[in-house]
Amino acid sequence: MADVNTLIYFEDKKGSKGLTIYPRELSITWGNDKRYWKWFGILLESQDFKVAEIPKLLDVCWLDIKGKFDMSRLTTGIKYEVGFIVMLKEPVSGWQNNPVTLRLELPDETSQSRNIDLSNVPRNEWKTLVIGEFTASKVAGDVLFSMKEIKKGYWKKGLIIKSVVVRPVYN
Repeated sequence: MADVNTLIYFEDKKGSKGLTIYPRELSITWGNDKRYWKWFGILLESQDFKVAEIPKLLDVCWLDIKGKFDMSRLTTGIKYEVGFIVMLKEPVSGWQNNPVTLRLELPDETSQSRNIDLSNVPRNEWKTLVIGEFTASKVAGDVLFSMKEIKKGYWKKGLIIKSVVVRPVYN
């Protein structure tokens, strides 16, 4: 079995490009400190049973996860959704009354942000936390995204990050 710890571009059934970004491509504050995050392998059926290394949050007060991708690699004119694919797995704590802020910044300098209360997310299920939507353009540059919760004194645990997905949205 091969490992998948990078960006994977794909085409959907309509021929539009999409992207899956695995956690080793993300900037995770204290992500390599074993006191705060535990990394483990997960089998990916969608990638011909390859293994991706993903992190589980053990305990941290400063949640800061960032990433980026190149707009030019997407299909121009197609509407896209960007989202973190996550799971909350026991022990879970620190999310009550502490929403995470999801932010998306486009190359044209526009941005979107939203707050999500993770205490309402079902346990032991993969969920997509939609960061935002945009229509791919010919504007060159990186699309930046992040998930943050940095209020002083609030320790959090139980969050697992599977990937970030950038996928076409058809209405």
